[in-house]
Amino acid sequence: MNTTIQHHRIMGNGAVHHYITAGEGIPLLLLHGFPQTSAMWKPIIERLAGQFRIIAPDLRGLGGVPGPSGGYDKHTLAADVKAIVDAEFGEQPIMLCGHDMGAYVAYAYALNYRTSIKGLVTVDAPLPGTAFGDGIMTNPRTWHIAFHSNADIAHMLISGREREYINYFIMSRIYNAGVVAPEEVDTYAAAYSAPGALRASLEMYRALAQDRELNIAAIQKGGKLAMPYVAVGCSMTAVREVLMGMVEEVSINGSIEIVDQSGHWIPEEQPDKLAEIIMNLSKAEV
Repeated sequence: MNTTIQHHRIMGNGAVHHYITAGEGIPLLLLHGFPQTSAMWKPIIERLAGQFRIIAPDLRGLGGVPGPSGGYDKHTLAADVKAIVDAEFGEQPIMLCGHDMGAYVAYAYALNYRTSIKGLVTVDAPLPGTAFGDGIMTNPRTWHIAFHSNADIAHMLISGREREYINYFIMSRIYNAGVVAPEEVDTYAAAYSAPGALRASLEMYRALAQDRELNIAAIQKGGKLAMPYVAVGCSMTAVREVLMGMVEEVSINGSIEIVDQSGHWIPEEQPDKLAEIIMNLSKAEV
């Protein structure tokens, strides 16, 4: 199995992007969330590189090059990612998996490039424009959404304390605390301490209201998603009926998986299960 990770840079959609590649086989795109980078996908890469050709970008502004001042709605970020996919895979249909903020980008990608996707997985993410997504915006447990969306204040309070904040953020939402090592937190803190990176991540939250409107318009125009879709939730917080309701709002070919003994960080906490979900979906009939 070839699990050698290679690093790349590309100019696309008006920004410079960093991404990693590994493996051979079915095209698979992995999209990270906050407060992480493409490095979070190492456990999944180790399990799937024998069957998939994997690309995992850093979202706009988080790849070591400051991002533009705007363009942090998830449909623009999806266009960023499409430039990478086109360069690596051409016209081949892809499997697509996103976690957290990366799931929002994955959903926008699916709405915009429907015929190019073999299967979609969103991991622990209430999609903007759904009842679940609307409800989570005012849930006290997800206080960080309103905080981060007030990007100027959040930047003032987090800047210079990136490692402390990221460590707290990860540990407060985890079931298996030992699976995210201090060195990994160091890696994320260094990435978010780079010029412009924290601001870019906060702008992604500021854009969530815009994402909601764009998503609703895309569903109204193009209808519900038809590709095989699995929404993955964690046993710490997922409510089966709510998660299934979200899927039924956006998909005609969707299902859910709730992962036991896991918090928000499913790719690290239960990588065998998530790899199995991706593998099984890749075999589904389109």
